[in-house]
Amino acid sequence: MRTLSIASAALLAAVATACGPAHKSSRGFHLPDGDPAAGRQVLVDLQCTACHTVNGETGLPAPVADPPVNVRLGGYVSQPRTDGQLAASIIAPSHHIRRGDGPGQVQSQGLSRMGDFGEAMSVRQLADLVAYLHTRYEVLDPPVL
Repeated sequence: MRTLSIASAALLAAVATACGPAHKSSRGFHLPDGDPAAGRQVLVDLQCTACHTVNGETGLPAPVADPPVNVRLGGYVSQPRTDGQLAASIIAPSHHIRRGDGPGQVQSQGLSRMGDFGEAMSVRQLADLVAYLHTRYEVLDPPVL
């Protein structure tokens, strides 16, 4: 069985959800169920830990990026991360550069320093990595008023 590249999967998702100006929406997009343990291994194999730390994880290789990248994966969030949000951050990291992410730290010439993973991993690897990342985020309960 032939494996689709991430670029092919992204194209299929875009075509499937294309509808007027909202064609870039991730509404309706979901990945196949992934294996979080395999996703942790993908994180190591693709050397994501060269730049990123992972909330609550020990035993991963330490970041070596110079200058350091101050983007921790996982942690407390106010709303759950969707498959679409996590996948987009992996395959198109420049779409989500925040104000205050200074030159050199996470961006170079306005683009993310993160490499292009569109051809570097299979859809299975992406699904597994996203499944793993879901385990690293914890949604905070809303404050009681």
